[in-house]
Amino acid sequence: MPRRSYAHYCAIARSLDVLGERWTLLIVRELMLGPRRYTDLHADLPGISTDVLAARLKEMESAGVIERSALAAGVPVRAYRLTERGLALAPVLRALSDWGGPLLTGQQPTDALRDHWGTLSAESGQVV
Repeated sequence: MPRRSYAHYCAIARSLDVLGERWTLLIVRELMLGPRRYTDLHADLPGISTDVLAARLKEMESAGVIERSALAAGVPVRAYRLTERGLALAPVLRALSDWGGPLLTGQQPTDALRDHWGTLSAESGQVV
């Protein structure tokens, strides 16, 4: 199925063509921690189906936002990691986190939560 496009000659619209699908920026958030295996991504994205995760990863790889690589030298386990282009999204995630912070008025019983969500690494300056 071909990806939808806004078909606007506008940088924001083109960015949304790549990043605007549901779950995409949350996958980026997870990968800001570093390379992650598919199973790790699925575990830390409660509510995402395996089909949607696989589709988003494929789309993001095609767009040059992520790449697959060996988790460690000599280890056959594959992982996903952000490319330079993907890492450049850190300020975008920071801005979204700053903007959305005031919306966190109270955790609902149905809200998922992971310890690493919303953490800003002082060493790397990356949002995770």
